[in-house]
This record gives sequence, structure tokens and C-alpha cells, in this order.
Amino acid sequence: MNSPLRILVATDGSEAAQHAVEWCAELGRTTGAEIVLMHTVSKVGEWLMSVAQIDFVKVEAERKDLLERVWAEPLRRAEVLHRTKFVTGDPVQSIIATADAEDADMIVIGKVGHSGVGGSFLGGSAARISQHTNRPLVLVPGPKG
Repeated sequence: MNSPLRILVATDGSEAAQHAVEWCAELGRTTGAEIVLMHTVSKVGEWLMSVAQIDFVKVEAERKDLLERVWAEPLRRAEVLHRTKFVTGDPVQSIIATADAEDADMIVIGKVGHSGVGGSFLGGSAARISQHTNRPLVLVPGPKG
């Protein structure tokens, strides 16, 4: 018996990333794929927050809550098998390492991400991910609007 597809979808909380999560939810619903939803907080962002005297522990807790409660909602609604991963580090390296550790069949990201203090800078990372992984990389365009 073949195991189901395992899809890693990375989110930075942007509209484009959420659209990618929704796309994965539908794919998981129709194929039975398992979805691993991940969010990375950049070490650079952590450093910037410490310089600005922003409570990184509080920000990290808020991001974990968003990942579990808000960003994973489309997966719960679609009733697909899913898990979440919260990682601190370089976003590109974290995505690739998590895809490898999870033995993901593909990596999915939103076509345009956002950056901000502690954000994961997904939008500019697609080329770097594609250069350093042997896994298929799917870029989901943002919603038409």
C-alpha cells in the first residue's frame, strides 16, 4: 500500500501564503495528502526585536498561536490530516531542512510573501529554495482581486 502524499506548506501569514494553505487544503481533501504547515521566525528578526527591545518570547508565542489557530484553519475546515511545525532560523534553510526531515513529496509556498520584523521573507526565497532542494516546489499565486 502506498503512503499518502506529504506536502510541506510554508506560511509567513501573508495573504499569498494563506492562499497557498487553502490550495493545499483542497489538494489534501481531494487526494488524501498529509499537510505539514510550517512557520519560521528568522534569527535575524529575533536579533532585530532584541535590539528594539521587543519581547521575542511574546512574539514567538503569538506566532505559534497564529500558526495553530488561524493559519491552520483552512486545513481543519477541509478535514485533512495535518500537523504544524514552528521553527526558528533562516527561512530558506528551515524550509528545506523541514522538507527533508518530513520526507515531503513537495514544498508549497505563496508566490508573494511579506517581510517584517521577525517575518520569514518567503516572497524572495523561491529561487533560493529551488536551487537547494531536489523536491518539487509549487508556487501558488495569490488570490485574484
